[in-house]
Amino acid sequence: MNNDLSILNSTYLAEVAKSEDRALHQLNDLNHFLVEHNCTYQGKPMPTLMKPVFISPRQAQIIHHTVDVICRALVKFIKLYLNNEKVRRIMNFSRQENELFFIDPGYSIPLVLARLDAFMDGDNIKFLEFNCDSPAGIAYADIMEEGFRELFRNYPFLNEWNITYFHRQELLLEALLECYREFQSGHPGLPDRPTIAIVDWEGLSTSSEFELLKTFFEEKGFPTIITSPQKITIIGDRIVVNDNEIHLIYRRVITRELLEKMDEVGEYVRAIKGGYACVCNPFQSYIVGNKKVLSLLTDPRFQDIYDDEEKGVIARSIPWTRILSDDTASYRGSRIELRSFVSQNKDDLVLKPANSYGGKDVYLGRETGREIWKNIIERRIGSEEWIVQEYVPIPQEFFPVISEKTTISLKKVNINPFAFLGRYTGTISRISDSSIINVSAGGGLVPTMSAERK
Repeated sequence: MNNDLSILNSTYLAEVAKSEDRALHQLNDLNHFLVEHNCTYQGKPMPTLMKPVFISPRQAQIIHHTVDVICRALVKFIKLYLNNEKVRRIMNFSRQENELFFIDPGYSIPLVLARLDAFMDGDNIKFLEFNCDSPAGIAYADIMEEGFRELFRNYPFLNEWNITYFHRQELLLEALLECYREFQSGHPGLPDRPTIAIVDWEGLSTSSEFELLKTFFEEKGFPTIITSPQKITIIGDRIVVNDNEIHLIYRRVITRELLEKMDEVGEYVRAIKGGYACVCNPFQSYIVGNKKVLSLLTDPRFQDIYDDEEKGVIARSIPWTRILSDDTASYRGSRIELRSFVSQNKDDLVLKPANSYGGKDVYLGRETGREIWKNIIERRIGSEEWIVQEYVPIPQEFFPVISEKTTISLKKVNINPFAFLGRYTGTISRISDSSIINVSAGGGLVPTMSAERK
């Protein structure tokens, strides 16, 4: 961490710790702001701590460049997948999944919205997975930044710093409309001002984000309906929900869950296949949401699709990752037998399912007993549906923990940059005491803000 950031963080922590009563009052105010602005999780304020992750303008620039280049590479990989049978065999998606992937979305970029989850240590970024199917947290990130902007009024020393804020909901709407306008050119009967449907299952713990987005879209003049896939119907060549015609679908339902309920959502899938509305993200984005892509991005057999800049960023930012199989692989210039290598190097590796989210079933070798590790290998190696990844040290940072007393505690941190249409749109951070850092697994959310001394 550079000297200015060290001073900023230490000054901030000292100010928070000056008065326990004041700190508790400010935390209550922040939580009240989050509830009042619908930034909630399971009906409660979004879990947070009373300090953001501050990054330098240089770090922000590195994140920006790295995210843009990786998104470019991911778009190339999606197109490679659709045109290369060998890659399709390695990824091993089901027939149903492939049917969805080959639906033409009606616009040119197959990755509209992405969140790339990573660790950042100094100027070094390592991506652990890509949330490209249906990334959440866009509106929450905006509200969290607004809440902290209010909190910062209590700390006059911050007037000496330029702090950068993003307006992701605005950028999200722009990205959706850019896709819609391209889609509309092939469907001239569609209106210039579409009605938007936010589509996901009912009763989700993050449904408050849909309300935030609905409010924002409607303030900008776009009628918006929150609905579930089961409520989508086709009338003639139109998609209808409760007598409202839909022209643009913001797809939040996760593809894997959709496939598990195909008997309930047939009309919804037929509507997308028929091209009756513009849908973002397209199902093709799900291809690079699978963690096997981390292995194939660095596979020598498929490197010719990337330019030199993309190859360099991939080499620097993707940790060594391979599909868990009874096969050989390259590792630091040598050929290895994967089964024996994974068994013998437990403390330097991580095992995780290729197709999961929310930190489910992630096993860090150094925190997993030898027998459990061995059993996972034996049970999973034949399916080739898990990956093994080189362990990346988890960055840690001090945060204030406020209850009746204020303590300063070391927490584990990851960063989660967003990208819309391949363009970086700011980042947010998750923090936890656990090495598996996820809000659904008990972590918290804090803004990530570029700060520079005036």
